[in-house]
Amino acid sequence: MHKVAKKVFEEATGTALGQTCNTVISFHLKQKFCREPYEVLVEDPKTFYKALEEIFGAGAESLINLLGAFLTRKYTVNCTPKEFVDIVIKGDEPSKRKLKEILEAVANQIET
Repeated sequence: MHKVAKKVFEEATGTALGQTCNTVISFHLKQKFCREPYEVLVEDPKTFYKALEEIFGAGAESLINLLGAFLTRKYTVNCTPKEFVDIVIKGDEPSKRKLKEILEAVANQIET
């Protein structure tokens, strides 16, 4: 699932903010986690969000909202941008399951 998360994150941020910004975000997250940041997003979305907050401050929520809006616009997912933000910020077990469901729906659309 982390490959799907990476693809979607890179598409969303690359389109809205430019590829350079996406590269900078990924670099900082890799430095912070010492591993693939999108694995962290899937396994522990709250930790991923906290790292974005360290980089962007209050802008982290806007970035996650951007990702949620992109998912809603490009892929048929059962989630509004606001709900997606709540899933990532909350990061509890039901939220993790919902995030995995969303990413599975995206993966199914990419494969077809």
